[in-house]
Amino acid sequence: MTAAEFHQLQSALAGEYSLQRELGRGGMGVVYLAREVALDRDVAIKVLPASMAEDASARERFLREARLAAGLSHPHIVPIHRVGEVGGFVFFVMSYVKGETLGERLRTRGPLAAPDAARILREVAWALAYAHGRGVVHRDVKPDNVLLEAATGRALVSDFGIAADSATAADDDPVMGTAHFMSPEQAAGTRLDGRSDLYSLGVLGHLAVSGRLPAAPSHLADSRPSLRRTSVRDAAPGLPPALASVIDRCLNPDPALRYADGETLAAALAPADPKPALPPPLRAWLATGNPLLVPYMGWMGVFGTLTVVNLVVWLAGQRPAGFADIAVLGAIASLPVYPMAGFHLNQGHKLFKAGFSLADLRAALDVERRERDAVEASEQRDPEPLTHRVLRGLTIAAASWLAVTFSLLLLGVIHENRGQAILIFAPILSTMAVGAASNALGVRFIPRRVRRWWQAGMRDRLWNSRLGQWCAKRLGAPEHSRAVDEGAFRPTEVSLGVAAGELFAALPAAYRDQLYDLPAIVQSLEARAAAARAELELLTTMAPSGDDAEVLAGRRTAARRHLSDSVASLEGIRLDLLRVHAGAGDLAPLTTLMDDARRLGGELHRLAEAQREVFLHLQPERDDGHS
Repeated sequence: MTAAEFHQLQSALAGEYSLQRELGRGGMGVVYLAREVALDRDVAIKVLPASMAEDASARERFLREARLAAGLSHPHIVPIHRVGEVGGFVFFVMSYVKGETLGERLRTRGPLAAPDAARILREVAWALAYAHGRGVVHRDVKPDNVLLEAATGRALVSDFGIAADSATAADDDPVMGTAHFMSPEQAAGTRLDGRSDLYSLGVLGHLAVSGRLPAAPSHLADSRPSLRRTSVRDAAPGLPPALASVIDRCLNPDPALRYADGETLAAALAPADPKPALPPPLRAWLATGNPLLVPYMGWMGVFGTLTVVNLVVWLAGQRPAGFADIAVLGAIASLPVYPMAGFHLNQGHKLFKAGFSLADLRAALDVERRERDAVEASEQRDPEPLTHRVLRGLTIAAASWLAVTFSLLLLGVIHENRGQAILIFAPILSTMAVGAASNALGVRFIPRRVRRWWQAGMRDRLWNSRLGQWCAKRLGAPEHSRAVDEGAFRPTEVSLGVAAGELFAALPAAYRDQLYDLPAIVQSLEARAAAARAELELLTTMAPSGDDAEVLAGRRTAARRHLSDSVASLEGIRLDLLRVHAGAGDLAPLTTLMDDARRLGGELHRLAEAQREVFLHLQPERDDGHS
């Protein structure tokens, strides 16, 4: 669409829609971000240019997309609000999804982690199942037609531009679609049903988890199914077997051997231990970063470096009276901590006003931590290549050489103006060269424990501390959640622990004195249950064979038992506290439960240590602190 056509369209839509910018374009039109005046909301408008609108077939195809899509109402399909024609332009208005396409996500950040890929495939499968149930075959399922909503991560299917009504499509319809994502029957030009879209979804899944398309399908060249089939695990060796099996089945050349429908496919992708997702406000909160974090970190890096340099000079005796300057520089370096903390306090205050409690925030942070651990575990299955270990050693050696050279330069041992420039530039160039190679290959230098500490960040430490608890009270955090579906996303042990804490706080002071260590016991049981649950989730991503399989099966059984025992103890404590509130004055049953819980905590600690030894035995080459 030319600039003149853009102005003509804006003039035609004036008063109803205000065009802002182009979002994208394809073979069947241009999509603009616009503001709907009457409802004061952002929308996306897809427009068939006037030059194409004169073509009867193009016009009919465009209107067919609008009619088909407008008849579909599903949480994972972009909704159509209006179809219109004005000033020679044919257009339709749809919801604006703030985010990016799956294609953009893969091109900018590479393959998805297995849990994210499984979730997106499941949501797209639901959308396709809904469309297929209404006789609509998409025919162009690909990453660029899947939108990822920024706030929630929700996947939405878009662009039904070449969709077909399975009841009216003819065998002689022209072959349309994106070559790499076509099913064999679509490439052959035969009649299609929903299973063709499921094949395309399998190609999408293969690309999402491995970063590569499946092996070149011969059916695109000669309309015959390929005789050689490979597994997605050949391209993504660490992929969980369940997810790999789903993708492989979708890619079967024979439609009869794929899933019968999208609902069956989605059911196959269901997690083994399903639990409700985080509410969108909490998920958005976890995804929100401080917009000034980079400048703040740069500030702290510059003044922190100046502080260290001055400290080295002072310790070397080169500047005896410089300690006051060092203290001032250190104070300046720490200044960004205060606005960074203020940002997190303000974000928490918004959630408290929305009805979420501090326990909700802590539970959300725990969910994020466990998801991060699962992703990291999925990335650690393969042994580290020898080239990575060699590059790490060379990079550390070059950086050490550079640090020593820098120190000698500060102390005046070497000088750049005395013919010793080579002694300065050699370590700089060496460090840059091996560092660039290490960066290109993704070599990791930070030990796992340090990386986990860094990833936790200020937000995690703030809200999980006593200071965070004090701040939450001052910011008006409710004692228990008043948000919609409150606590539904929490693990069972967290919900029971919160309930027990509230019941304990409401006891008379005399009872609280007798049960003074009950909160600590409840907290310990929560931690044990959370550890068992996290281990269970980690084990579901591991699929070794032989002797390792037997060891892991034993660990799964033990983790389930630990989780069950801890939750049962928490449930017993909660019920006995309710009994005390109901008027029972005898605390003996409750103290007995507390004694049992103490013994359980000790037993779980010993078993956890034993399991840790087994884990280290299973991964002797990977747990080197750098994997």
